[in-house]
Amino acid sequence: MENLRRILNENPIQKQYDAILKRIKKERQKLGLSQYDFGEKIGISQNAYFKIETGKTKLDLYRFIHIAVILQLEPKTLLGNFKR
Repeated sequence: MENLRRILNENPIQKQYDAILKRIKKERQKLGLSQYDFGEKIGISQNAYFKIETGKTKLDLYRFIHIAVILQLEPKTLLGNFKR
């Protein structure tokens, strides 16, 4: 299990995903929305949203786009600059 965690932590895709989640959190906080309020806006519980924001539950494309709409941002803004 520890080897899997190490591999995931070294994975550049995981690092980019974590950066996306940080941008989402930052933008949510800019709007002054709690996790509870934000979860309600996207149709899930605070606990379910917490799990997305902390990376315990993976964000699907539909929810990602919905989050971008609520944050009034283009999805590419949340994606940031991907390095190849």
